[in-house]
Amino acid sequence: MNRRLFIGTLASGVVSAPILAKGQSTSKVYRVALFAVSTPFSRVFVNRLQELGYTPNQNLLFELQGSEMQGEHYPGIARGIASRHPDIVVAGGSEFVLDALTAAVGSTPIVMVFIDFDPLATGRVATLSRPGGNITGLSVLQTEIAPKRLELLHDAVPTANRIAVLFDAATRGQYEVVQDAAKTLGVTLLSQELHGRLYDYEGALRIVSGARAQAVLILSSGRFFVDRVALMSAIQKYRLPAMATTAFADTGALLCYSVNFTDVWVRAAEYTDRILKGQRPSEIPVEQPTKLKFIVNLKTAKILGLTIPQSILVRADELIQ
Repeated sequence: MNRRLFIGTLASGVVSAPILAKGQSTSKVYRVALFAVSTPFSRVFVNRLQELGYTPNQNLLFELQGSEMQGEHYPGIARGIASRHPDIVVAGGSEFVLDALTAAVGSTPIVMVFIDFDPLATGRVATLSRPGGNITGLSVLQTEIAPKRLELLHDAVPTANRIAVLFDAATRGQYEVVQDAAKTLGVTLLSQELHGRLYDYEGALRIVSGARAQAVLILSSGRFFVDRVALMSAIQKYRLPAMATTAFADTGALLCYSVNFTDVWVRAAEYTDRILKGQRPSEIPVEQPTKLKFIVNLKTAKILGLTIPQSILVRADELIQ
């Protein structure tokens, strides 16, 4: 579903509202476009802008484009955004979102908020300290976090030597480094790549269960986030302990490990503010969030009949009872 939403939709978690920065001239209307894969964090983004002194219904127009579509639809969405000549574009979620926007918006500043790839390794920025060009923002380096998730899962369930890993086109980079980590840990990976317009989670779990999977690692994908309830429902049918991002904390995943995505979107608003006030994206360092959260769900452990080692419990930032 592709949505262009305007004033009055904050209650649904998405918003498009005009806002004014205190002290800015009312002679100019600033336009900010946010294109993200069905992010629920637009409220966080707008709230932080308001805290920075921006006021609704004045001189800055905010447009949200949220999408659950596959990547082939993104170029059309990006061209639609470009046709409205935004002053800045915030790109969230998948690498494919950034690809589409880069091709469409020319030199318009882009603040990226990405969870599934390394912008330095893929050449999106020249360096993290001085990105050059028109792109800056925040990068969650999944190539470092994904192997750590596998390690924590194996430490928490040490008998699990056959671990299913779910990935898609957006997370192949994560999958590659997880393969290397599995060799180091002596773990056998049962790999399932999800694809198509609708991901077949039931089918994927049926296959890995038949291959005697003992746990599931869910890589950090925008689509997995959108489908997290359905995905965890499929996993729970097979009584498999799962590791995912902290966005899965309320879905019954045994373990969650990632950055705090709320904090990341707060920082995205702050980056947007800096650029609107005149700073060049080329000179604003790309930020790598360093604060990570590790959650252990003891309720799920009890349901699965697992005893979590004390060495894991003392490392947890939060225990769900």
